[in-house]
Amino acid sequence: MDKINWRKVKDQFEQEMFNKLKDLPGHREVSEELKEFRNIISHELSETAPKTLFRKLIRLLLLGQKVDVKKIRKVYLEPELEKEKQILARNKGELKRLKQSAKKWIEENLPENELQKMWKAHKTWLPRRYTVYKKQPTTQRIAIDTLARFSLVEIKGKIQVFILKPNLNKR
Repeated sequence: MDKINWRKVKDQFEQEMFNKLKDLPGHREVSEELKEFRNIISHELSETAPKTLFRKLIRLLLLGQKVDVKKIRKVYLEPELEKEKQILARNKGELKRLKQSAKKWIEENLPENELQKMWKAHKTWLPRRYTVYKKQPTTQRIAIDTLARFSLVEIKGKIQVFILKPNLNKR
């Protein structure tokens, strides 16, 4: 496996999340009945879901009307998580190697207390999917998983889409 520039991966991840979530209102800015919907967008939706999906859900949230959260999960969240799960399952070995590499970089560059401060100050999106864990891990562990998953899904996912959708115009 080539040496990965984790700083570059982190920066790409942060930029993509900023672009995808830039219009998302803060958790204090939404009514109580919309907090669960906001959390789906902010903390559960795969970071590699299309920007158009984030935009669509944020626009729906900004309408301020009550939504059927179960339907939102079924129609929008679950298919994205299933795509991600399939890519991760097909690439378990590579994901393990990516996690080991990301772990080394995170431990050297982003200490646990620094990551926690960054998250609380809204200066990083790395631990955004903390809600998917049954037992709450460290912020570093979430960041390691996030960077490895993002790297694998972004790179592998795009390669597999290209392979699955060849140019049919060639004869």
